[in-house]
Amino acid sequence: MINKIDWFFRFVRIAGAYFPASAVCLQFQAEVDAIEVNRRLNNLEDPISLIHDKSYELCQYLYTGLVNGEYERVDLSEEFFVEFNRPLAVFESKGYLKKRMSIGSKYASGVKLIDPSFVVYLGRKFANPVSMAELYDLVENCELGISIDGMQLSSSLDIPLSVVRSLFEVYENNGFGLLSKTLGTCNYRAIG
Repeated sequence: MINKIDWFFRFVRIAGAYFPASAVCLQFQAEVDAIEVNRRLNNLEDPISLIHDKSYELCQYLYTGLVNGEYERVDLSEEFFVEFNRPLAVFESKGYLKKRMSIGSKYASGVKLIDPSFVVYLGRKFANPVSMAELYDLVENCELGISIDGMQLSSSLDIPLSVVRSLFEVYENNGFGLLSKTLGTCNYRAIG
C-alpha cells in the first residue's frame, strides 16, 4: 500500500511537469530511477557476477582456461590466487568449483569446475552468442534416439568441449537425455 507521503511526491511530480524549471529536475529524477531499475534487473539476471567485486574477472579467466584446452581444470599462478582468493572461496562455498591444494603450499595450484550449470554459465557469458544459441537449439530440439557428437559440435561451433559436455550433463540431469561415460568421447542421445 502506498502511504500518504508517496502520494504527495507523486502529485508534486505531476504538477511540476507544467513548469519548465522543474521539468528538468523531473527528467533528472527519471534518469536516476532508470539507472537503479537497471542495476536491480542485472542483479536478477546475472547473480553470479555480482557475488564479489572481482567475480566477472574470475569468470573470464576460468573461461579462458577452458578455451585453452584445460578440461574442467584451470591452473592458477600464486599471484592470481592471492588476487582472487576471496571470490574463489565464495565460488567454492556455492559449489561451483573445488580448489586444488598442494601439500606444502598455502596457495591453490588450480581449480576444478564441478558444477556443470556453472560451466554452461561461463559459456553463455563469454562464448560467441550465436554459437551458444545454435548449441542450445541443437540439444533442445534433438529428436528421440538421435545422438549428437559433442567433439564435432565443439569444433564446428568453436565452443570449448567442456561447455558442450556440461550442457549435455545438465540435460541428462533433467532426464532429457544420456551422456556417454566412455573416456575420450562426448556423445549425447535424447530420451525425453
